Amino acid sequence: MREWISIGILCLLCLFLPTGCETVNDGGERGKGLDYTVVPTADIPEEFQKEIDKKKINPFQMTYEDGEYLYAAVGYGEQENSGFSIQVVGLYEKGENLCMETSLTGPEDGEIVSQKESFPYIVVKTEQKGKKVEFYT
Repeated sequence: MREWISIGILCLLCLFLPTGCETVNDGGERGKGLDYTVVPTADIPEEFQKEIDKKKINPFQMTYEDGEYLYAAVGYGEQENSGFSIQVVGLYEKGENLCMETSLTGPEDGEIVSQKESFPYIVVKTEQKGKKVEFYT
């Protein structure tokens, strides 16, 4: 019986150990949330847009710095149709890293979509921090 109690306590402790970048809400144990802006396609720096266009057929994660801002992009590669959207779950600072977590949402049931392939990606802009970006999709 004592062994089961010890195992149970050990399992509970493991749930509370911080590990790497995790979703953030308000700067708690998972990291400090950062302000960011989702960048419209027309406002993406031209050089960065060219790199995105080269890679968008496959999933990608990349960054670009212009001296003042950091741009972080996540693409989910070719999808069979339209109607996909990307949500930024969190952008936060954790130790020596910035963490960006995103999720891809498909078309809702009954949504009218084009049967032409699409290449969903998102670009966000934040203050340059000089830190490595870790991506979680």
